[in-house]
Amino acid sequence: MKKVLYLSVISLWLAGCASNIPQTITEAPAEAIFARQVQQAPDAYNGKQVRWGGEVLEVANTEQHTDVLVLGRELKNDGEPVKNSPVDARFIARFPGFREPSEFPQGQRITVSGVLSGVEVHNVGEYPYSYPVVNVSDVYRWPKKKLRDHYPYYPYPPYYGWRPYPGWPPWWAYPDYPYWW
Repeated sequence: MKKVLYLSVISLWLAGCASNIPQTITEAPAEAIFARQVQQAPDAYNGKQVRWGGEVLEVANTEQHTDVLVLGRELKNDGEPVKNSPVDARFIARFPGFREPSEFPQGQRITVSGVLSGVEVHNVGEYPYSYPVVNVSDVYRWPKKKLRDHYPYYPYPPYYGWRPYPGWPPWWAYPDYPYWW
């Protein structure tokens, strides 16, 4: 009886650890297609499955669909856009129906999976720019990372004379404050 209880608790715990990221986002399609390739030869890639991601630039709603303009970035193996990686190209993530613009704030990292449906030309400033269009089947909005995720944690103190940054006096310069306690 106890074994059954333990196994059920463990299985519920493992189920709670499961990711809510869609499988089409975490797994790359068989053929890797980049937005720059589609800009150069749009007819060759029409109807192909892609997984692209990047940072939201703006959201535009029309009567039939919502367009999210995205600055394409390189993706990690799990589909997460790499911040400050080289720009692939801008693209349009097209959602059927209405999407609330506040769901996609400017600068948020997203990854979309869907089918290519051609190229549309819009102006970036006064420059005409070819945007590949992805009819989105799945989307994942990546949460902002906490400060702890960005900076490594240093054990306190890792070695004799540790200082948080150059210029701080060494720890033995504070005789009245034993901060290692």
